[in-house]
Amino acid sequence: MRLYEIIILALLLPPLFWALFSRQRPNWLAIFPVGGALFTILHLFMEGYRWQMVPAYGLTAVFLILAPRWVSGTQNGPRFGWLMALLGLLTWLMAAALPVAMPVPQLPEPTGPYAIGTFTTQLVDETRPEIYTEDPNDNREVMVQVWYPAAAPTGEPARYLPDLDVAGPVIAEQFGLPAFLLGHINLTELDVWQDAPAASDGAPFPVIIFSHGLSGIRMQNTAMVRELVSHGYIVGAVDHTYANALSVFPDGRVFVYDPARIFSNGDSNPTEANPLVRQWADDMAFLLDTMAGWNAEAGHGLNGRFDFSHVGIFGHSTGGGATLQFCLQDERCQAGVGLDSWVLPVGDGVLTQGPAQPFMFIGTPEWLGDTNKARGEAIFSGLTQGSYNLILANTAHYDFTDLALLSPLTPQLGLSGTIDSHYSAEIQIEYLLAFFNHTLKGAATPLLDAPSPYPELTIERN
Repeated sequence: MRLYEIIILALLLPPLFWALFSRQRPNWLAIFPVGGALFTILHLFMEGYRWQMVPAYGLTAVFLILAPRWVSGTQNGPRFGWLMALLGLLTWLMAAALPVAMPVPQLPEPTGPYAIGTFTTQLVDETRPEIYTEDPNDNREVMVQVWYPAAAPTGEPARYLPDLDVAGPVIAEQFGLPAFLLGHINLTELDVWQDAPAASDGAPFPVIIFSHGLSGIRMQNTAMVRELVSHGYIVGAVDHTYANALSVFPDGRVFVYDPARIFSNGDSNPTEANPLVRQWADDMAFLLDTMAGWNAEAGHGLNGRFDFSHVGIFGHSTGGGATLQFCLQDERCQAGVGLDSWVLPVGDGVLTQGPAQPFMFIGTPEWLGDTNKARGEAIFSGLTQGSYNLILANTAHYDFTDLALLSPLTPQLGLSGTIDSHYSAEIQIEYLLAFFNHTLKGAATPLLDAPSPYPELTIERN
């Protein structure tokens, strides 16, 4: 709960007490609703409106309407009946509970020395036809976002969900939640700056590509991305059109995930997901190709900032499978990380020939079911030396995204495990950074080879 919200709720208590338990209303009682109204205005201006505070707004308005009677000396009035008393008390309790149950998300603070800049752009690959449309003239087009070390935290603060009015209801629906539920997510302070000038000290920077899960979004692992960028990495993410929650293009076109477009019976299956992970791997390759053009473009803000001799890939769920596929087919991959990866769609070549790069799995003990787990363990056993399999106890699939950080109620909703979400995120981020620091920067990382300091974490090593 934020500062102004606490103050507003505290200012509601004295008038609530007198309204419920006393016929006598002292003149000075009017100070509290007036103060509540002033702090509500400050809250709306400084912190922003959010639906969780509507009961508090309403209760403040009621007491503000009653305040002139107290000032005028109309001291006596009928007691609230039991129904009204209960209604007032329940309203206040709801006003206190909602901001706690659905707080403004707080992501772990980045620990690196760099400020973080970002930009988003549309890319069209004129060499690839789109496989999920009926028009043979359609080329593959995607929205991409790039985060990079910035010279200073300047410019407009970046928002977690651009186009929130469209994206929020769509993403909420993916999880069977009310459409309005994510309306407050852009109040999250990201400490990420739109189009900030890129840092030159330490450049060129290693490059990392992120791939989201099926029906996911490019921003779903922002906590991890921020940490990596703050330590001197450029991170790019692709919204894999038609298989992500939604893509909003600059010309106003919106494409929402429709499983029937990809899977013949509307249910995901490994066979029909195989072309999907291949397409996603090609999306990542296309983004790297585009970045190479930016690196050579004299007028581009990231000119000369990319180090393509050190490229890492990571992804969640289906994006973890696509990460394997990319590293299998593209020698630019120097290291890969799969977060609770769906590995069943990846071709059998991953079992017989690779990938040859160091790889790290981080996932749940169940690892998306017995069949997927068995295939993942078979892949891990054949990986190159310097690969790791991390199993984090008491987690669920979405613990490996930002989703678990959105509300303390995600375990009750079946969206996360019982592990503390911030604790889980800090463990994952620490090992992710250590792995890329080791494989892409050559840093000594005793964390990877020492016994885990976290009792919830089990580490297998190749």
